Amino acid sequence: MQDIIFALLDQIILEGKKQGLEQKDIARKAGISQETLSRAKKASDIQLSTLIRLANAVGLRVALVPGHPILEKILSGDVFSEN
Repeated sequence: MQDIIFALLDQIILEGKKQGLEQKDIARKAGISQETLSRAKKASDIQLSTLIRLANAVGLRVALVPGHPILEKILSGDVFSEN
């Protein structure tokens, strides 16, 4: 579970960087302190509502998708590859 949370936070921060936002800016836009974001990154533990607010702050949304291999290939654009 920690790996998933870390990956989600990493993706949110990366999207923020693409927009010229630092972590403190993302946290402020999400209505949380920078310390809360730092603790979440270190512990890989965060409330879902906070994760959603962070994602929304950079224009992302949290969603569940089916874990079917073909769907993953379609979404990644690799549907016609041999792997």
